[in-house]
Amino acid sequence: MRRIILSALAIGLLALAHSLEAQKRVKYEDLLPGILNSEPGVGVANLENLVKNDPENASMYLQLGLIYYKRFKESDPITGYKKAMANIKLAKEAFDNCERYINEKEVKKNKEEYINFAMYDERGKYTVSLDSIQKEILASRQNMDAFEINMPGIYDDFTRSYRHYSNANRSFTRLISNHRSIKDLYLLYDEQMAQNFDDIKSNYLESLKYFKAYKEKTNGYDIGYNQKIKIDSISIYKLDGLAVEINFLEQQEIPLWDYAKWVDDTKAYIDEHISALRLMMIENEKIASTKINQVPEDVANGHLEPLHIDKEFLFTLRKYDLNSVIEPLFLYNEKKHELLIQEELNKFTTETMKVAPERQISHYGYLLSSIRKSDTLLQHVEKRNTDFSYQKYKTFLDDYYSGMSGLNLMIDREKSTSQEQFDDYLTSVRVLLEEKYSPDSIQNSVKYRRVSIPNYVSVPILDSLEESTRVSMQKTVNLDGSAYLGGVYKNTKSNLITAYVCRVEANNTIRWYKDFTLQMDSVKADSHTVLAAMVGGQAGCTFVLNGTHHETGAKMNTLFSYSEEGEQLMVRNLLEDNFPRIIEFEEQTNTFLIGFNGRELAKERTQTSQVVLANYNVIGDLLWKYSREVVGDLIGVVALEDGYLINGNYSRIQDSTGKFFRVEDGFASYLIKVNNSGQWSDERILSTPFPYNTTHFMKAGEHSIHVLGSKKIGQDQYEREPDHLVHFIVNRDLDIVSSPKP
Repeated sequence: MRRIILSALAIGLLALAHSLEAQKRVKYEDLLPGILNSEPGVGVANLENLVKNDPENASMYLQLGLIYYKRFKESDPITGYKKAMANIKLAKEAFDNCERYINEKEVKKNKEEYINFAMYDERGKYTVSLDSIQKEILASRQNMDAFEINMPGIYDDFTRSYRHYSNANRSFTRLISNHRSIKDLYLLYDEQMAQNFDDIKSNYLESLKYFKAYKEKTNGYDIGYNQKIKIDSISIYKLDGLAVEINFLEQQEIPLWDYAKWVDDTKAYIDEHISALRLMMIENEKIASTKINQVPEDVANGHLEPLHIDKEFLFTLRKYDLNSVIEPLFLYNEKKHELLIQEELNKFTTETMKVAPERQISHYGYLLSSIRKSDTLLQHVEKRNTDFSYQKYKTFLDDYYSGMSGLNLMIDREKSTSQEQFDDYLTSVRVLLEEKYSPDSIQNSVKYRRVSIPNYVSVPILDSLEESTRVSMQKTVNLDGSAYLGGVYKNTKSNLITAYVCRVEANNTIRWYKDFTLQMDSVKADSHTVLAAMVGGQAGCTFVLNGTHHETGAKMNTLFSYSEEGEQLMVRNLLEDNFPRIIEFEEQTNTFLIGFNGRELAKERTQTSQVVLANYNVIGDLLWKYSREVVGDLIGVVALEDGYLINGNYSRIQDSTGKFFRVEDGFASYLIKVNNSGQWSDERILSTPFPYNTTHFMKAGEHSIHVLGSKKIGQDQYEREPDHLVHFIVNRDLDIVSSPKP
């Protein structure tokens, strides 16, 4: 408080001195105590004003020099270096002026102006010695000289050390911020990043060099700081090596990140692992390109070895990049090579060999499935062909695919070629399917005694059967040309619908013939009997007869097996009384699959019914049963490696999640997959913008399962008109290979 009062007094007195020119001037020695006790800035301002009116006053220069010196001493040698140097200059200039005018006589005459150098005796009187003033000036000069000699080098080394470390940190932080992961950084390493690495390391090492020089200089000139550095390794990406604020002064132990070691370790890793990955990439590309180009020659020479992209290469690639454009590109080339071989084989077989239609359908289905898989891989390539992914593999893509634009051109070209091939193969498949499902052009008959039996299949109207006139409903043809033929007729004696089964040899003679009329609760036949489903083979046939009691309408199903000689091998009544639509023999398990749906031969598709698939052993024991409620029907069942696939029409169905699907004014197709134990495993609804009726269901391989139908809801034969044909192709995983165009 006293200093503030004195400062205010001094300023006031000084102002008074300026304004009262005519009055007696206020004495300098009276102002001096206030100046000495004021803030340095105030003191300097007052003294500079005073010295203008008294330019040869030694005391004023002395006091100015001492204030400047004090300001120098109070300056931080590092953070206040420039301020200290400026005050040294001002102090020395003031001391020079003081020494020009000061002498013994001056000091004795105006000792009140040197009150801050006063020495008091025991009586309270004081004297001022010129010697003490000169010693103070000398000591101040020596300190300032020492600062000027030592501090510029110290300051320069310190600031360079700080600046280089800051540069290293800033470059490192920017580098890390631009790369989401260390793996991205590895893959994006190029000449520019190599220069960034060198800059980071160089700045870090320069920082250490200048800090060492700074420490050596401060050992000979104490500036009040005694820092040490603590070097930490960078281990955790995006955590270590970063610093929000770098300060070399506020800590006795300065933490530094070892950027040089990180640069060396990272470059060494890239040189060892990423360079190897890039070499593997080039090697696999050369192998793939060579094998793709020489497919025609290899097939002609019988060399059908598939192209396998090196698994170690793919594993290493995935290790660093799970979304690279490279992986689907190589997998596409692998699939393309496989497809090209199959295409060459297809050309060879169709030109030189007679191939069974079913085998041709299977082969075309394989080609269609392969094209779809290759298209999927191309879509992945297209999706991942971004600038970010391109930069990781820039040199490779530039050298082998003409960069991003070249890769896009390749994708467009391959897509176009694939679509043309797909359309051609699909057309070929439909031609074969039409041949397969076309009705027999020759509807001949075979004779058994005096009975004429149609050697072709038709669907009878049970209420309109003519007496004794056979209607063949089922026919299975064996490899040797023989066949099992069966159907129904109206028995004139019993007035019951009676089923028949016979074996027809390749020369159209009948080896054996059997009539069947089921009985339920009496000693004689009492049921209308229909041959519902039949499966044959070289060793015999198995069939299911469906009986309806002529009075009560009760239902029963009976499973029969006969040898090729007509010997009964098995007969078994089944507990399931829904109408049998399908029977298939499963060779792998030596069991029968029977599909049931509805109550009558004529389908009632507007009412809710059960679709049942049951599995029986060869003696008729039920092994398992699967059922599903549907408003629709059952068309077919095929066996797969991992289960069975059920197909039919629906107008209303509830899926496994509880969601209902409905079709207005018609039907659509469903696929339900069960495992080998009869438990549900998957399903797919084959919906379209339009209703349709499924007519046929066939498997030509695990990759080629065909669902065929017609937009004509009443159509029950293969649809020959392309505009009305509905054709789906799926694989065993229920992935759609081909679907109708809207």
